[in-house]
Amino acid sequence: MEFSETIKLLKKVSLFRNLSEKALELIASVTTEVKFKSSAVIFNEGEEADDLYIITEGQVNIEKHSDGSRRKVLAILDRGDFFGEMAVITHGKRCAAAVAAQSVILLSVGKASFLSLLQKEGPLCFEILQQVCERLEAADSEIESLTFQNLPGRIAGKILDLGKRFGHFNAAGQLEIDLDVTHAGLAEMVGTNRETVSKYISIFRKEGSIEHESKKLTIKDANLLATWS
Repeated sequence: MEFSETIKLLKKVSLFRNLSEKALELIASVTTEVKFKSSAVIFNEGEEADDLYIITEGQVNIEKHSDGSRRKVLAILDRGDFFGEMAVITHGKRCAAAVAAQSVILLSVGKASFLSLLQKEGPLCFEILQQVCERLEAADSEIESLTFQNLPGRIAGKILDLGKRFGHFNAAGQLEIDLDVTHAGLAEMVGTNRETVSKYISIFRKEGSIEHESKKLTIKDANLLATWS
């Protein structure tokens, strides 16, 4: 990626939105472009943190694994999103795994360079704090959902959340989600099994709140779907 294109991308990343042109040029000068094929592991939970990553193309899943087989998708990240910052700042180990949901191109910022920027750029420190607070709020909402919400409510809520983040309205005014959403994938997001998700997807389809064909999920009636959550 050309230097000028890197600058343009960094300007669109929420973490860097209030930085000066000089600071953006400094960040761009210490980035490295890396590529991963679909399903490739970018880093594993428990690994040492050496880099912060910014997505320029593709999508990345942030995942937790248990018992070597079960997994929970904590977040789906898209172009312009960043990840891996927490362990870099705290000098800790990765608290979750990052996996390429499809072929991805990332910008990597080394730990030493990023920490040096934090010491020099007050606006960047503020943005980091703000982003940490937003992600903690999201984690609190997830815990609340798992604690107090019934299973169909969690499934409906996750579909609505995906629509908010990745949806666009078609000519019929329906919200099409720009992700390949399988029953198994949705189960991993809400912490259940594929069979249970299939059961409620069928119920939602019959009531007319969603449509799900060939991995493409469309919200036909968000208000109806929201009654479950």
